[in-house]
Amino acid sequence: MVGESPDVDADEAFQFVLSLYRLLRELHRAAPPDNLPRTQLLVLAKLARSGPLRIGALAEEVGCSQPTATKVVHAMEEAGFVARAADAGDKRVSYVHLTQQGRRRLGAVVRDESRVLVERFGDLEQDEVELLLKAGAVLRRMTDGAEIDIRQISRDPQ
Repeated sequence: MVGESPDVDADEAFQFVLSLYRLLRELHRAAPPDNLPRTQLLVLAKLARSGPLRIGALAEEVGCSQPTATKVVHAMEEAGFVARAADAGDKRVSYVHLTQQGRRRLGAVVRDESRVLVERFGDLEQDEVELLLKAGAVLRRMTDGAEIDIRQISRDPQ
C-alpha cells in the first residue's frame, strides 16, 4: 500500500545505498576531465527539462538554498553554461536559461556517463538489464518524477 513503509531489511537497504554511491562515483569519473560539479549538472538538467527559471525556483528544484543557487548560477554564467535575462514585464525579475555551451556540456556528461553505464550493462544478463531500467523509472519517481528528453539537450536554446 502506498504511504506505508515496506518491510525492508536495514542491511539490504544500506548495501543498496553503498552500491548506488559506488556506481555514481564510477560514472562521475567517466565525466569530461573538468568534472562538472553535481549541483551544476542538476541545474543544467533542470533547465534543459523545464526551460528558464527564476533562481528561487531553481534552488527549490535542485534542493539547495537560494544563496547557494545564486553562487552556482554565477559560476555557471562565468563558464558560459547559463545566462540571465530580465523578465519583460518586471525588470526586477530575472530568469536563468541554458546556453548552447551549457547544452553541449550537459550532452558531454550524458554521453560519457551513459557510455560507462551501457558498458557495465554488458556484464549483465538481459533480464537484469531490464530490471535495472525498470528500477530507474522507480528511482525517478522517488526523486523528482520527471524524465529528461535527451534529444532536447542538442536543441538550440529559445
